[in-house]
Amino acid sequence: MSFQKITKSLFLLSILLFSNNVLAEQTLVLARAPQLSPAVTSKLWTPFIQHLSATTGIKIDLKVYTTRDAFEKDITKGNVDLYFGNPGYGIIGNQLHGYLPLIRSDKKLLKGIVVVRKDSPIETIEQLEGKEIAFPGRNSFAASLYLRSILKSNFNLNYQPSFHSGSHDNAYRTVLVGKSIAAGGVTRTLQHEHPKRREQLRVIYTTPGMKSHPLMASPKIPLATRKSIQEAIINLNNDTAGKKLLKSVKLQKPVIANYETDYKPIEALATQMYSFLLN
Repeated sequence: MSFQKITKSLFLLSILLFSNNVLAEQTLVLARAPQLSPAVTSKLWTPFIQHLSATTGIKIDLKVYTTRDAFEKDITKGNVDLYFGNPGYGIIGNQLHGYLPLIRSDKKLLKGIVVVRKDSPIETIEQLEGKEIAFPGRNSFAASLYLRSILKSNFNLNYQPSFHSGSHDNAYRTVLVGKSIAAGGVTRTLQHEHPKRREQLRVIYTTPGMKSHPLMASPKIPLATRKSIQEAIINLNNDTAGKKLLKSVKLQKPVIANYETDYKPIEALATQMYSFLLN
């Protein structure tokens, strides 16, 4: 090998080593869309994030939110490196900044639900005509936007929507205390509720399902890093402790996500519902 080729090889190697060192020193911010309260979200996600950082050697910080607007601002401006949110947010991030889905749960499909108190006389959606329905937020995808579109298109229901809950658990609580006759949510957040509260609620409607929340990554993150994160999460499914971490963040049975097959089918629906975020 000529001296010139050796020099070029050493130069390229030095660039690679420098890039890896810079990456190791950088901190990736992982944003979690507000679904539960910030305190509960931090409690559930911190052990998972700590394990991910230790396994990959990449420092990752968790970012939680008190409002959905703050999360949406970060996504639409491309302010975070990674984020975990509903499929609609995944599609918006992809369209605006080229965010790529890394991982999703393959355990269950994402389904919106309408719940009432267990002792409520309400048995069907039609009986909610003129009644108040609490939603976790105006822009929650499966629990609000998707659900409300079905209430209109499939049932032509006239009701009083309330968007002041701020989270799924608070929406359920408005029903429990009698402030709202019904609430929108998703199956997995209802399952996360304390058994004593969950037992006091009854599901009267469930939407058709869709592929669950993706963990999205900025295209600025190197491919090798994205693959390292995917591998670390999938490997958690190999033992009991890892499965416990996956369950805490609703990523049971993790699989590599694919935008074209998993989320492209609902792209038109998502862009219509979140059109205000694209403007």
